[in-house]
Amino acid sequence: MKYQILRFLLKTVGKLSKGISLGWRTGFDSGVMLEYVYENKPQGITPLGVLIDRIYLSNKVWDGVRSRRQMLVKQLNNAISNYNHPQVFDLAAGVGSYLFLLPFDKATIIAGDYNDEAVTQGKAKATTQGRSDIVFKHNDAFNLSAFASQKANILVSSGFFDILTEDEQIKTVLNNGSSITQPGARWVFTIEENHPDLKLLQESLVDLNQKPWKLVLRPAQQLIDWAKPYGWELETLQRNDYFAVGTMVKR
Repeated sequence: MKYQILRFLLKTVGKLSKGISLGWRTGFDSGVMLEYVYENKPQGITPLGVLIDRIYLSNKVWDGVRSRRQMLVKQLNNAISNYNHPQVFDLAAGVGSYLFLLPFDKATIIAGDYNDEAVTQGKAKATTQGRSDIVFKHNDAFNLSAFASQKANILVSSGFFDILTEDEQIKTVLNNGSSITQPGARWVFTIEENHPDLKLLQESLVDLNQKPWKLVLRPAQQLIDWAKPYGWELETLQRNDYFAVGTMVKR
């Protein structure tokens, strides 16, 4: 009953919060939603809306998401340092704000995403910031023939494996990404290992497909084990309370 009450409040007064309203429109796990969480600037309709938004953005899981981004950027910088102007391919970048934290023109960055709104926002941001090294393109990570790039030195999957509900989806992405890389390539990934209340997500919120948010938690080691047959070996792994961020090298 408490989750139904919470859902009602989030669908009514909660929409005064810009973040909650955005979550209902795009899905609370969407790339557009994550960009709003990264910005961490409470906004809303009326002072009450701003207050609700501040409470929403201060959720400890969102704190973990922002911490995850810091680890991700550090590992991406380390990965790039191993090459001379590598090609980085983000399989599901969303608006990809973390990509803009990388040094200018140290790599060619292809930021792919299936969501056209995210691609449009990413293109606009790249233009505004003069980041000609970051190119946003439509991408379907589950369809190799529809990949925005057919080669990469560094693959990125941030916040992507975290939202996939079927193990086979992850294995398909691992197969596709492995198909466009050579030995010596790296794969920087994130995965969600813990969450304090999965039932709240499923009973009160929606995902990017406008369905109940069914989050599947997986240990990082499971992903690493699935990647081994393709030649990937773990190089770096960091954790916070909820997420793991890792870099694998292809042997």
